[in-house]
Amino acid sequence: MELKELSDLIKKSSEAMQTASDNHAAEIKKLGSASEETKTALQKAVDGQVELKGLIDKFEEKLVTLELEAKRVREAGPVEAKSLGQLFTKSEIYAGMKSSQRGNGSPVTIERKDITSLAASAGALIRPDRDPEIYRNPSRPTRIRDLIPAIPTASGSVEIMRQNVFTNNAAPQGTVAAQGGGEFVAKAKSEITWELITATVKTIAHWVPASRQVLADAPMLAALIDLELTYGLDLESDNQLLIGDGTGQNMTGLMVDAAVSTVGELASGTAAADVPSAMIDHIRSAITKCQTFEYYNMNGLILNPVDWEILETAKATDGHYLMIQFPSEGAGDRMWKVPVVVTNAMPADNFLLGDFTMGAKIYDRESVEVRVSESHGTYFVENGVAVLAEERYVMTVNRPKAFCKGLFTVAV
Repeated sequence: MELKELSDLIKKSSEAMQTASDNHAAEIKKLGSASEETKTALQKAVDGQVELKGLIDKFEEKLVTLELEAKRVREAGPVEAKSLGQLFTKSEIYAGMKSSQRGNGSPVTIERKDITSLAASAGALIRPDRDPEIYRNPSRPTRIRDLIPAIPTASGSVEIMRQNVFTNNAAPQGTVAAQGGGEFVAKAKSEITWELITATVKTIAHWVPASRQVLADAPMLAALIDLELTYGLDLESDNQLLIGDGTGQNMTGLMVDAAVSTVGELASGTAAADVPSAMIDHIRSAITKCQTFEYYNMNGLILNPVDWEILETAKATDGHYLMIQFPSEGAGDRMWKVPVVVTNAMPADNFLLGDFTMGAKIYDRESVEVRVSESHGTYFVENGVAVLAEERYVMTVNRPKAFCKGLFTVAV
């Protein structure tokens, strides 16, 4: 089976599963129960998912075989991964643009996983006698999206069942110790409340102008795509996933979601000298708060760089560092065994932790897409081109109690 065939099967299976689930939920909501026909359709969709998993397993076996074959090739000589920019400049679209010196606006979709940090990915800078008017901002890691599982969607909106409250009252039937003492005794009843949420897929995009001559300079075009546009999408993703305010086409970020738990500020009266150690305790309290709900396993703690510095350099009264034994080696990117993600997208004096695997999902509609065209304004007569990058996805918070946020400010 070819990769495209597998991709088509995944898309069809996802659409069938979504349709069957929607019909099943709609009938239960309207009639109180689903028809046998609807149940059969849902079961068929589930069986299709199981069958698809078997195909994926076989495909993975094939990939292992190919990897072993590739290993022998690598041993014969070094192989360099192609960057996003290199893939674009080797595409048929770019070849046609270069030969005609015109941008036709056709999209070229390239997966972000192919971007590398190799020197050849960005290439040499453009010659001094040509100014494409591109200016770089300092780069920073963007790893928040990496914490959240992503699944594909073929729609412009996604419906999810958001869990509000789960009161677990599971208990033995009856209280009499004798054999049969639990018979004809009412069993315990638990409570689970759900809320149907519809989330629309958002488009994150931006573009930059460049001179037409840049089309003849593949290394510079690679740098433009790799280091500017794609990275800019990552920066905005950080902001949307954390502090998107939910208005207009903004996502509702985890720090803004009202259903996410909070431990509030540091205790009133905390002295300035005791703030670093109080911050450490505060983070531990947030872990406990999440665990008391559903025993969630914390797998991500998001901090601002300033707050992370305070924590790493916190010292006891005798001068030794609280978090590290050997300062030259650093504290490692963990606190209370939870991996730490340091990002400027998190406002100072704030933090967020949680079970990102269980608590949220990202629905990918379109991966990073790059389009180049001179059909913009007067670019045709000015030897200019517009290079645009965009992606479409949305984050949903299925279990808000899997997360907890807090403040490092001292309560008044």
